[in-house]
This record gives sequence, structure tokens and C-alpha cells, in this order.
Amino acid sequence: MSGRLFVGFALWSCCAASAFAQIETPMENLRQSPSEFAQAGSVNSNSECWSNFCETDSGGHYLGAFAGFADIDNFERTTRTASTKRIDGAKLKDGGSAGAAVGRRWNSNGRTEFEFTFRDNSVSSWFEQQFNSTGTLTSNSVIPAFGTVQTYSGMVNVLFDLSEQSIGTPSLYLGGGLGSIYVDANFFTALNTYESNNTSFAYQFIAGIAYPIRDRIDLFTEYRYLGADYISVENTTTAQLLGDFAYDAHNIFFGIRLGR
Repeated sequence: MSGRLFVGFALWSCCAASAFAQIETPMENLRQSPSEFAQAGSVNSNSECWSNFCETDSGGHYLGAFAGFADIDNFERTTRTASTKRIDGAKLKDGGSAGAAVGRRWNSNGRTEFEFTFRDNSVSSWFEQQFNSTGTLTSNSVIPAFGTVQTYSGMVNVLFDLSEQSIGTPSLYLGGGLGSIYVDANFFTALNTYESNNTSFAYQFIAGIAYPIRDRIDLFTEYRYLGADYISVENTTTAQLLGDFAYDAHNIFFGIRLGR
């Protein structure tokens, strides 16, 4: 819960900063004389127009595509009694991921986007751990498992560029997003088969570096953490619902962003 509250605060902060930057420039222009205002408006709208407002007025839309690695923390659940804690779930191998985004830059620092991402990871084993009331591990079993966990996430992101972008100069950006994730999992051990076809609320943090190679064309690399806490899994061998599993993805992406 605290993670989601932090994301909400971060998104609110980014939105406020973006809105303030967008409003500040046109308010300054209103204080110009008519001749100064007319002269400012006659500047080339593609790149040299007055501050950021002209770029915003021209649209500032962009398309992005990216691919990379998906390192998934254990796909697991935690159950507790008065004296014990039990953690069980699937261990996943590192996998691949790819996605696309469409967004709009509102000014030189703030932008929003819709992102769709696919992740594919193989299952390596099923584990069961038990801890006593002091947190000491009392039992630990691991058995081979086979299958895949594939996810499809749709996120609305707010991002904030920490510096003005210029061709040939790297720039850092931070952001976060909220959305949903669909999990398609099917894996098995020697004794049981497990499935999940479930949609859950998801949240993510983003940190990246953009490298403009020419006007409105950026290369970028970024880290994204995506989390989801309420993914239902079923043991189809025993027809038993196992409850909510947690899914935590650490991603490194490389991509290109094309603006207009």
C-alpha cells in the first residue's frame, strides 16, 4: 500500500510541475507589449518559437518502441498464522520484453504517455518456505517446474525531464505510471499443474536517459520497476484457488522515440 501511495504522490508532483511550467510561459507573454507579442508569435514554430508554449500548441506528440530484459522476482504468495509465515510460488528465469508507447510532450520538461508492454519468462522451479514466529527459516523445499508466465501491461505514465534536451547531450528523466496487467501463466511440477488468467492493478517507477541524435529523434535506455499484488493462481490438479500472488518485474529497456 505504501508503494502505491508513493507512486500517487510522485504522479501528482510531476503533473503539478508540468502544469506550472505550461502556464508560466503564456502568462509572461501576456505582459509583453503588443509589438513584442506579435514579434514572438512570428518566430519559426518548429524550434525557435517563444519558450515552450509554441511546441505545446503544435502538438508535441511522439511514438516510442523499446525492447530489453525482464528479471522477475519470485511469482509468490505469503500466508500467515499466529506462529508461522509461509511463502510459496514459482521461481522464474530472466526473460525478454518489448513494448510501444504513444505520448505527448506538454512542455520542455513534462510529458504523458500510454504504454503497452509484453513480458515472457520461463518457470524454473516451485518452492515452499516456512518461517517461525521469530523469522527463522524452518523448512525449505524446491522442486523442478516447467512452463511460462507471460504478461501484458497497459500503463498511463507521467514523466519529467530533469534538464533541457539538446542534440548530442544525454538527459535524465524520472516518472511513474498506473494501469493494469494481464497474466497468462501455465506451469507444472511432477505433482501439480498451475494456471493463471487474471487481470490486476499495476504500478511502476521509471528512470531513464534520453540521447537526442537529431531534432525530435531520441535514443533512450531506462529502468522500469513494475509491481502487481493481486494475481489469482489456481492449482488445476486439485481445483484449488491459491489466492493472490505478487508479481514484481525489473526491466532494462533500449528504445527509440520519434516526435513531430
